[in-house]
Formats: sequence, structure tokens, C-alpha cells
Amino acid sequence: MNNFTTILNTIRRPFQQERRKGCQDDVVVNGLGSYVQLWVKNGDALDLAVTEKEVLHNLADLFKNYTSASPIERQRTLEEATKRIDTALGHKQQTHSRLETHPTRRKKAQTASLPLFQEKVNRSDSASPKQEPTTERTTQRARKETLPLFQDAEVPPTQTQNTATEKPTASVPISDIPVSTDLSLLDFLSESLQYLKGIGPRRAAMLLSELNLQTVGELLAYYPRDYIDRSKTVEIYRVGRTKDDEPETIQGKVVNHTSSPTAKGKRIGKISIYDGTGVAVLVNFGRRIGIMKSLLPVDTEVVVSGKFSRRYNEIQATDYEFELFEEDNLIHTKRIVPKYALTAKLTAKMLRTWMRTALDAYGQEIPEILPLELRKRQGLIDRQLAINEIHFPTSEAHQEAAQKRLAFEEFFLLSAGMEMKKERKTLEAGIAFRVGMDSGNTSPSLLSDFTASLPYELTGAQKRVFREILNDMQQKKVMNRLIQGDVGSGKTVVAAMALLCAIENGYQGALMVPTEILAEQHYYNLSDMFKDMHRDVSIETEQQDKRKINVVLLKSDLPKAEREEALAAIANGTADLIVGTQALIQEGVDFHKLGLVIIDEQHRFGVMQRATLRNKAQSATEAQKHLDTAAPSPDVLVMTATPIPRTLALTLYGDLNVSVIDEMPPGRQQIRTRWIKENDREKLYTTLRKEIQRGRQAYVVYPLVEESEKLEELKAATEMASHLQNDVFPDLRVGLLHGQMKSIEKQEVMARFKDRHIDILVSTTVIEVGIDVPNATLMAIENAERFGLSQLHQLRGRVGRGKHQSACYLVASPRGDDSYQRIQAMIRTNNGFQIAEADLNIRGPGEFFGTRQSGIPNFKIANIIQDASLLEAAKKEAESLIKADPRLDAQQHQLLKRMLQKHWKDNLEIASVG
Repeated sequence: MNNFTTILNTIRRPFQQERRKGCQDDVVVNGLGSYVQLWVKNGDALDLAVTEKEVLHNLADLFKNYTSASPIERQRTLEEATKRIDTALGHKQQTHSRLETHPTRRKKAQTASLPLFQEKVNRSDSASPKQEPTTERTTQRARKETLPLFQDAEVPPTQTQNTATEKPTASVPISDIPVSTDLSLLDFLSESLQYLKGIGPRRAAMLLSELNLQTVGELLAYYPRDYIDRSKTVEIYRVGRTKDDEPETIQGKVVNHTSSPTAKGKRIGKISIYDGTGVAVLVNFGRRIGIMKSLLPVDTEVVVSGKFSRRYNEIQATDYEFELFEEDNLIHTKRIVPKYALTAKLTAKMLRTWMRTALDAYGQEIPEILPLELRKRQGLIDRQLAINEIHFPTSEAHQEAAQKRLAFEEFFLLSAGMEMKKERKTLEAGIAFRVGMDSGNTSPSLLSDFTASLPYELTGAQKRVFREILNDMQQKKVMNRLIQGDVGSGKTVVAAMALLCAIENGYQGALMVPTEILAEQHYYNLSDMFKDMHRDVSIETEQQDKRKINVVLLKSDLPKAEREEALAAIANGTADLIVGTQALIQEGVDFHKLGLVIIDEQHRFGVMQRATLRNKAQSATEAQKHLDTAAPSPDVLVMTATPIPRTLALTLYGDLNVSVIDEMPPGRQQIRTRWIKENDREKLYTTLRKEIQRGRQAYVVYPLVEESEKLEELKAATEMASHLQNDVFPDLRVGLLHGQMKSIEKQEVMARFKDRHIDILVSTTVIEVGIDVPNATLMAIENAERFGLSQLHQLRGRVGRGKHQSACYLVASPRGDDSYQRIQAMIRTNNGFQIAEADLNIRGPGEFFGTRQSGIPNFKIANIIQDASLLEAAKKEAESLIKADPRLDAQQHQLLKRMLQKHWKDNLEIASVG
């Protein structure tokens, strides 16, 4: 192997471990960027070709900003670097006229000259051992040590140090296996495990009770969580020297069994393994002594993997796995071994054995579902090879190729299902809203009146997003669109414009929000926005007439009379816009003619809650049906001020069209964020006082904790409000707001704060979203380490809403790496999308929204952070395929269609509401 090849393989060596650890840049000292630079510098000192040095310097440039990059960006860098290295090495293999020779195998050791511990054996192949002075004493010692431990033992041939094949430099070849078209090929996946030879009813029952695995398909889809590389066997005289008791693999012959009593009266058994270089002892106790003696009789060739140590003048292992040596049939040793998630009753050996049984029975019957051309474009191996290699990889390259194929398949099945849903929605009759003169009005539209009344110019992003919404609303198909926008980007104004379009066309609009405070805020804001707006009711009355737009608030704690009045207005159509919480989806709420549903902060609602609101809307349109004429379904718009990373948006909202308001209004202040430690609290109070003396206001927020701690949290907030008022700021006005207050009390406190009758508002997280007080310029968040990143960002967004410079102070004592990373991310950026990316990387996709109800797919092998580029590629391929064959009616797509039906089951319907 030449120097160039060695350097490239050395650079690539840590890549897989870096991916497995989530691209945190901690697998090598000083980070991968420095590591690559070091090896490129080493290459500069060698006599390499100009083109080879150019390849190395291009790699160095690729890793230039690796340390400061996000984990997703690092993942893409690793993928690009791997491609470049594979290309370079593949090119060298083609251009070299002769294959590089393998390292010379170590010569066989002389059986009579190998001691039990060969301490003086030189570790270098080239140098000769240092000779000791020949004295009678050393000669006698040498003579004693050169005698074999067992004089009559047959000595097996010495094993080479490394029996594993070097990792291929090129990718695993793509086979020409075509797509399977026989649907019966999937039948074996549903076969019960109890009928599988080698498993049977008893073991099948154990797999069902322990892992909920019942069929062959479920077992084969139980992928390893990690791997142990036992492919490299080590000569016995070398083992037991590793740090941290790292597992090692040896191969040799059983040469002896011994058994003796211990000091405590128990028995200890030892099995001696000899490989021509030394002896290793396997230690057993009690009943296991007899069992192991019968399993490993003398002269048995065996492979052992375990943690070896040098104790009591011998090399021994008590924690080990063994396997009888059969060159082509090893599954526990002398190979890359899979590690599965286990239970107390299931051992790794059991699960590997049963997996091998299933693969031996059906491994060659696994059908292909992805078209050959797609696989070639994406560099994917066939499904049959992937399933076999993911469980028992023949090399690291094969394992990576299998993981890539199966991760792509998971993403593809998700994306294809989303695309089919999106295509199906185009067939669903929607409301073709008309705008301006097209709506039937003879006067200027409500929309033009509204935009003219705004005291500011809409941003370019707001205009672009509204055009996208308007284009959807004018179509005869249902709109399903997600609006993402950072805190303060102006989503509410865009939503108001969409609602006006629906109202002008004689339809109702509904806005559902997660909290009563936010519902009230939206109600008052929209009522104020629309206070001078009158809609033309001639569409319904056939008479020229106008009336004020009626905005109705519906929440759970309304007095009975007000609630009944609101419900009547919603049902008879005199309510044009209904703003509410989950009360909108309760029994007894019947809409008259609902045309547009907007769900704000949608991630705070469960999937079923969102589905219920949409179903209510459809029920309202069902009431409008005359004879068999289908009533159109309402348009759906979902909004979030918690920006969602692109990869997560592709998985959660692949069936929605996504609009992003990525521009802040002019004059929006950058909020300065600082980390305050407990001993700097007095400095914070001094800053807070100065800010209030300037005529500003401040928030002091306490974290929302677990349900069981609510009373404790309430007590803390109440006590702090009292402490601040009586001990710290007796001359200032301190208010208190928390979730346990009655709605009328919360309204009163917020009104006093907005009217500047309160200087400092001590609050729990009820102010997280929607609160708009431009004069508030300071946010102090107590115990900030207890908040999630998106929550911290939302709270910070309560200030900086006016023309004055604002600041956010995080009072925190982070005790773990995650909380420290959250604090640092807040200090580093004000950008909500970067905050969301950091939050996703810290918490992972399963916890990003803090609830399983969010609908995040449960991937078995794919990782939306590490496999981001694979997700995007799968989505594009799915879009292309579904566009060409929307219903998957083609013969070559029948197996894929069946797999999609199995993959999605009942989830297709509710996913349509995001």
C-alpha cells in the first residue's frame, strides 16, 4: 500500500465512529478538522504526485470549518469526504498496473520456543530482540521458559494477527436485481416465528413477550443497535495488554481442562487454549465447569472473544463468548458481530442465533421493491443483500452500504406515502376563493382596505408567503400549508389577511391557539385590526348590505350566557371569525359555513386534536350539501413560531406545502443575551432598576415544571414576587401572573402591565407565546437550565418588540452538557432556525416537540440528523415516482404499494392535518 493510500485510509478511519456519535466532533483529539489538517501536512512532506497532493488539500479545505459547523453540516462534510476518498482510491486501483501486495504474513513460531508469557518478544517485525548477557542463571531461566506448557499437546498452526479483510476502498457493487412483481413474495414476512425451525413455539413466545416480535418480518426488521468488531484475531501472547479491558479475539485449540477448590469451598475450572504463541485460560465456576468441559473437549478448535487480563501469572478471561471454529459459519466471533437491544431473559447469543436461523431460511427470498434505476442513481445495494449485511456484515463497507440502503428505504416509504396523500388531496374539492372585484363586490376588497390601513410596509417575506397562500386559496382544491416564522416575523398579519379573504367570500374563519392568554391576545388584536372593517353580506342576503366583521372568542371558562351567545353566533353565521382554544373542538360547537381553519403554534396540539377541528369543519360543509352535490372542504393553514429544521419538516409535514417568513420587520432589535450566575444576581438587579428608571418594564420568569410540582412552582413564583416587592424593589410596582389564576385575573394583570401600571411582572411560562408589550425591554429567566431551547427562545421573544434595545438574562447553573449547550446556543444566536437546529441536535427528533403526539415517525434505522442528505434524496425520488404513477398502478410498483400499505396502516388519514 503506498503512502497516498495510507493517508487517505487514515483520514477516513474515524468517520464511522464520528457518525455513530452524532457528529459531535469528539472522536479524535482537537477535532476532525485538526486531524485532517495534520495528515495533509504529513502528505506534503512525502514524495507524492501533484494530483495526489491536490486531493489531500481539497480534503483539508472541506474540513476547514468542521469545528464550527452544525452536526447536520458535519454529516454532509463526512459524506462528501467519503465520496472523494472512494473516488481517489478507486482511481488508483484502476491505474496501477500491479495490485499492491498484502503485508507479509508472520512466520510460524517454533513451538518449542514460545513461553506462556512471551514478555521479551520484540513488537517490531524488522528489529531483532535485544540479547541479555548469557549467564548460568539467565540460561536456566530461559531453558525453563522455552519449554511448552503442555509437553504432549499437539500444537496448531500459528494464526495470523489479523484475519479480517482490509476495508474495501471502493463502494459495494450495485447488483442488477430487478424489482420483484410477485406479491406472494411478501407472504413469508407474515409467517409466525413458532414455525421456524430452530425457534419453535417456546422461543417464539419468549420473543413475543420480551420484544413484541411475532413474525419473520418483524424479527428481520429488528436491526442491530451497534456492532463489535471481532474480525481481527490476536496472537495469544499479545492479549491482555489493552486499556480499559477492551474485548479481544483469539483462535486456538483446547489443550487442557483443570478443576480445583477455592478457599471458600467452591470449585473453579480452567480451560486452556493454545495457538502456538501462548496459552489463554477460560475461567468458569460451579455448574458451568462441567457444561463447558462437555462443550469444549480437548483438541476442539475454538474462537474466543472476551476481556483478557494478565493475573496470577497467566492470561485469563472470565467474561467471554466462544464459538467452535467453522470458517464459513461463525456468527459470534471472528467477524463484525451485531449488538441488539436485549432484555433480562434474552442474551445476545440467543438473538444472534435466531436471527441467523431466520436469514438461513428466508435470507435469499427477500424481494426487491425499489426500481433498479433509482438504486443506481442513489448508489444503493439490493434489499436482499442489505437485510443480510445489516445483521451479519462481511465488512465495515458492507455494513455501511446496508445501513444506507435501509435508511433510504425508510425515508422513501415515508416520503412516498406523503406524496400519495398530497396527490390525493388535489382530488379533494376545495373552495375557490375570489379576491377583490372577482369576489362579487363592487367596492374595493377588504384586503386592499386592510393593507392600506397598516401603519407599516409588509416585508418582502410576508408578501411572498401571502402570495403563496392566496394562490392556494384561489384553487378548487383544499389548501394544506404550513407557515414557519421566527418570533416577531409577522405571521399574525399574514393570517389576518388570509382570514379576510375567507370572510369576504361569505365564509367563516377559525383560529385555534394553545392557551387562553394567547387566545385573548389574538382576539383583542384581531378585533382591533378589523374594528373599521365592514363586510358585504349581499352574497348571503341578495341585498346590498354591509355589517361590521364580528370576531367571537370561545374558551372553556366563558360564563354560560356568553358561551351560549357565542355558540349561537357560530352556528347561525353571524360570527365571521372565531378565535379559541381547544374549546373549538368540544361537543356543541357547530360552524355555519367554515371556509378557513388556522392552527397557531400547531406543535402544541396533538395530532388527534388537529384532526378533530378539521373534521368539524368538514361536518359544517356537509350541512351545506344539497342533494348529492359534494360540499367543498375548508382550507387549512398551520403556523408555528417554533421554527422546524428542514429535515424534521420533511418527515412531519411532507404532505404540506411549507412557507417560511425568513425576514424580520425593519427596526426589529437584536436582543442581547447574557448568562448570569447566581453570585452575579445583584448586578442583574442593578441593571433591572436602571432599565425601569428609563421608563421601561421587565419580566422575571420561573420555569414550568412537572405536573406534580405545580404547587411548589407556584409557591416559588409567589414568594419571589413578594421578595422582589418587599426586599429588593420596594419603590417599584411588582405584579404576579401564573397559570392557576382565573382568566379574568390574568386579563387584569396583563392589562395593567400593558398600560404600564406594573414595572416588573413575575410570571410562570404562561407568557411564553403571543404576549406583546413593546415597552418591555428586559427578560430575566430564572433556572434557565430547566427550559428547553425553543422555550427559552420564545420567552426571549417577549422583549425586543419595540424601538428600544432589549436584553435577556439567563440565570442558570447548568449541571449537564445538554443544559450548558442550550445556554451557549441562546448566547450565540437570535435566529430561531439556528436555535431549532441546535435544539434538534441536543435533544434528538423524538423529544424535539416534547410529546409523542406530534406524529414524528418511529424510524428503526434512519436518523434524520445524521442522514439528512439521504432524507432529501429519498423525498426527491419519491416525488418523481409518485408524479409518474400517482396510484402506483404499474406492475413494477405493486410490491412497493403493498409495502406502503403495510408501513402506513391507519396513519394516512390523520397525517393530512399536519
